[in-house]
Amino acid sequence: MVDQDLIKQARQADLAAYLLSRGENLKRVGSNYMLAEHDSLRIKGNMYYWNSKGTHGNSVDFLREYYNMTFQEAVEALTSHASNIGNVSVPPTTSTPQSAAQPPQRANDEKRAIAYLCKRRGLDSSIVFSLIKSGKLWQDTHGNCNFQICDWQEQPIGAEIVGTGDTRYKQTTAHSGYGFHLIIGEPDTAMYFESAIDLLSCYQIHKEKLTHHILVSMGGLNSSIVNELHKTNPQLRHFLCVDNDVAGDNFINDIRANHIEIGIFRPTSGKDWNEYLIDFIQKK
Repeated sequence: MVDQDLIKQARQADLAAYLLSRGENLKRVGSNYMLAEHDSLRIKGNMYYWNSKGTHGNSVDFLREYYNMTFQEAVEALTSHASNIGNVSVPPTTSTPQSAAQPPQRANDEKRAIAYLCKRRGLDSSIVFSLIKSGKLWQDTHGNCNFQICDWQEQPIGAEIVGTGDTRYKQTTAHSGYGFHLIIGEPDTAMYFESAIDLLSCYQIHKEKLTHHILVSMGGLNSSIVNELHKTNPQLRHFLCVDNDVAGDNFINDIRANHIEIGIFRPTSGKDWNEYLIDFIQKK
């Protein structure tokens, strides 16, 4: 059982300072802060408000939602860093990644990533091996899957990182409006997904039809990626392929409120495209 005093301390921890200690990219917005890759997320003191998802809470709640930590893991993370958090100064403005964040190191093989993606998430081994061969997927020394984020000239600029253990872990490094993506043929259509695994799940199901497409993972619900690609490629047809949940509904409404003409393509069953893939495989 977690000590009640520690729980109180964790809930009241300065969230912005903690995120800076992890190397997250924060920007100042008035008296609040935001994560650079999530422009609808606002942080003030020990509280956060994620407008596109319709969620809010304290520091513990944020770690549980954003990093998929358990309650105990979140409390331990915040209290174990308490002395360091107190020494971290939150800058008045910043738009550059924190240099303290160390990039993940590549492992000697991709065994854990392959097992996780193929056995637990149902992805076809031919797709996974093709990504590894092209350098778009690799495993780091912590056993995480790293889906390479590149700019449109295919220069690496970050990664969408997905944990392979029982405790779900997900993180996206700074990428300034870009996401993990696949460019197939001469694209006439752009499709936006909440994760790399959802993107690959949809691709596996509809591979024969997806021949002239850009498939992009937003690494969550990140409107900056949609806005940037729509602005630079207005000639494309654009589709949101987000989850079947309230957060997905809210995101669609937010994008359309910005007067962006965009279609919707969501899985016909399950919460997301990976659930739909697994159900699709089981029914074969």
